[in-house]
Amino acid sequence: MAKKTGYSYFTFFCEMIDCACKASTALNAMFADFQPDRLRQEADAIHEIEHAADLKKHDMMSRLLREFLPPIDREDIVNISHVLDEIVDLIEEVVLSLYMNDIRKCRPDVMPMVDLIVKQCQELQKLMAEFENYKKSDKLMESIIAINTMEEEGDRLHREAMRNLKLTCSDPFELIAWRDIYACLEDCCDACEKVADAVEEVVMKNT
Repeated sequence: MAKKTGYSYFTFFCEMIDCACKASTALNAMFADFQPDRLRQEADAIHEIEHAADLKKHDMMSRLLREFLPPIDREDIVNISHVLDEIVDLIEEVVLSLYMNDIRKCRPDVMPMVDLIVKQCQELQKLMAEFENYKKSDKLMESIIAINTMEEEGDRLHREAMRNLKLTCSDPFELIAWRDIYACLEDCCDACEKVADAVEEVVMKNT
């Protein structure tokens, strides 16, 4: 039915992860050349990506309400769209936390976490490119396993970052701020895994 109406939910998933990739790349560039006086502008730029993702999601939901027979279960489409949108939301939250807490200097253990989020989003692009052919694809499970493995690495990086923070930071306000930032970065990794898990569930139910 999606093909008859000219709307593809699988194309929508690809467009949503493209937004997440743009946001993660922007986040990476921001930390690589950290300039605290530009945080407001960085937040605005990522908000534009987040807003574009929201518009895509709203359009998809309005179409899904009228859809008679979607290509996969309606609740699966809603769940996958939600967790894809969550990635961009959480990336924006990282930048807003930096801005609201007036962070003036970047901690060195942030970059490995941000690099990992970029890699997860890139792997999700591969996953979504294969998703429409999930009944025949032999690459889907490879991407799902890769994303799950990267999430485990994200957990390890978060633990080490939190330990180093408590060992090296004496300012209680700075400690609280960075604790929240690290938690949000870990949430980004978790959101990427949620997308992979949601796709895996669709595959398990339909093959």
